[in-house]
Amino acid sequence: MIRETIEVDGIKIHVEKKKMKNMYLRVLPTGIVKISAPISMPQKNIIDFAKTRMDWIIKKRENIIKNPPEPYLRYVSGEIHHLWGKEYTLKLYSKDLINDVIVVDEKAVIYLPVKTRTTRDEREKVFIEFYRKEIKKAIPSFLEKCVDIVGRAPNEWRVKNMKTRWGSCNVYDKRIWLNLQLAKKDPICLEYVIIHELTHLYEANHGPRFKNYMDNFCPNWREIKKLLNKM
Repeated sequence: MIRETIEVDGIKIHVEKKKMKNMYLRVLPTGIVKISAPISMPQKNIIDFAKTRMDWIIKKRENIIKNPPEPYLRYVSGEIHHLWGKEYTLKLYSKDLINDVIVVDEKAVIYLPVKTRTTRDEREKVFIEFYRKEIKKAIPSFLEKCVDIVGRAPNEWRVKNMKTRWGSCNVYDKRIWLNLQLAKKDPICLEYVIIHELTHLYEANHGPRFKNYMDNFCPNWREIKKLLNKM
């Protein structure tokens, strides 16, 4: 592998040349721009390739500045976590003392029961299951309200931990999936996502017809979407 750094229109780009057929461009969550290219690819071709994607690179980096990625969570005492749009301080407790996650709103504290010498991934798993329980408790009442608004109901709803989307809809089975991470967000975000997925039972894509439906069902959906993606 050959590594080098080039500069295109004032932006540094990290280039990796290796055994491959095509060029690929990425903007990392840190804002670093990377291009993977075939070993024999001339530098001029790489620069030309970067210039054709410069508008996309600039826009992607601006979005990262406006919406920085969440900090890496270690799930340790004193760390800040979110539940239904509010900030809570995490405190670890021995599983010998408490068995379930306890939320104390007046102190803005979440007590997380863990075994002695747990790993970071084990603590995260406990927290994810807590979010799963929270979202499953909240969905039925929100779904009933949203079905009344939209006029369509799913045959089934399910919850899972998704990294790239807040929900999805299988229009053929009429099944909707909701991201358990919505338990972090303001409850209005859960309502918006449910309305969004139910609207797909009218229109499968996100074209003008879909947006017209959304304007009717949830007039301020654009503002809620911004809130959802920046929190």
